[in-house]
Amino acid sequence: MRTVPTLIACLLVAGQLGASDALARSEKTLAYPRDQVWPTAVRFLVVDEHVKVIDKDPDAGYVTFELKDDGKVFRGSLEVVTVEREQRKAVKFVLQIEDRPDWLEIAMLSRLERKLRAELGAPAPARDKRPSDKDAPKDPPKDPPSKDAPKDPPRPDDGGPPISPTP
Repeated sequence: MRTVPTLIACLLVAGQLGASDALARSEKTLAYPRDQVWPTAVRFLVVDEHVKVIDKDPDAGYVTFELKDDGKVFRGSLEVVTVEREQRKAVKFVLQIEDRPDWLEIAMLSRLERKLRAELGAPAPARDKRPSDKDAPKDPPKDPPSKDAPKDPPRPDDGGPPISPTP
């Protein structure tokens, strides 16, 4: 089993040698726990998309695979990365398929999202951004007005017509 640095080094060397001139990359972030989506994502690739898994590492969160399309074989990878979005944990799926248009990756990620929703339900809703009453700052109590204090502070004369205190 290859390590992540070895895989990254291989991809960089392949890119420098011109083996892959067009590397598309599509992403989708969903609010599911990583430990729940990993088995579903791998099963999706094998069962639903009929790809051949070449290598996978659940700890690093990547799968490399071969996709047969138009009678040719294309290499691809799926990364499952934990991210924090709106103060909660989520997963970002990064899908790359060499020499294929990005719409193919986007369509595959949409099908993966449908599978996750079917198996795991809707993602957790976003937390309310409004502060709760218990978090609201409390104003210090105001001193009661004294009997000698004027009810309304005097207004400076701005040279305009007088304003009546009654409507």
